[in-house]
Amino acid sequence: MMPRLCRFLKNTRGVAAIEFVLVLPLMLALLFGIYEIGQIVRVNMLLSNTASSMADLISQQSNGVTGGTSGVLGNFCKAGTLMMTPFPTGATTGAGSLSAAMASVTNYTSGGVTVNWESDHSCASTATALGNTTAHALATTPTNLLPTAGTPGDSVVIVRVTYQYSLLTSYLFPASFTLVKTAFARPRNNLPITCTAPCS
Repeated sequence: MMPRLCRFLKNTRGVAAIEFVLVLPLMLALLFGIYEIGQIVRVNMLLSNTASSMADLISQQSNGVTGGTSGVLGNFCKAGTLMMTPFPTGATTGAGSLSAAMASVTNYTSGGVTVNWESDHSCASTATALGNTTAHALATTPTNLLPTAGTPGDSVVIVRVTYQYSLLTSYLFPASFTLVKTAFARPRNNLPITCTAPCS
């Protein structure tokens, strides 16, 4: 009995297979983790470019813009969805939804900082409104809108883009991230950009 037990304990056949089975889950978790981190960084960079490009497009429109999904701002939203390629952007809610809150803010010496208009419904997915308080706070930081500008005032376009990113492994571990980027642009002629309906 003892010799058989000694032979069994000294037997090393199958050790590599057991080690492989023990190490494989750790290696797969590491592989998918590295991939997911890379994808999050990539989508974050694309979202930042999308926000700044949309703000720049709006700031070039000296004749004003039109709101709504079929207006000029809607076309800029469509351009934004194309900039997010290869990530999905077709959803209206949940994972893959891209929304943009766009606003024009001007500092008038008589009335202070005023939100001229805001559009939250120009993309397929409705954005969370910036509102007067948030737009005012974003616009009056020293790098965005000078608080001592003259009449008609210094103007700035604010675009806040939101994207719902779903992890590749979401079928195993349901998880998603809401990524938000804000961009600013000054109108080319430094006059406020006008917007016709349905801008508020």
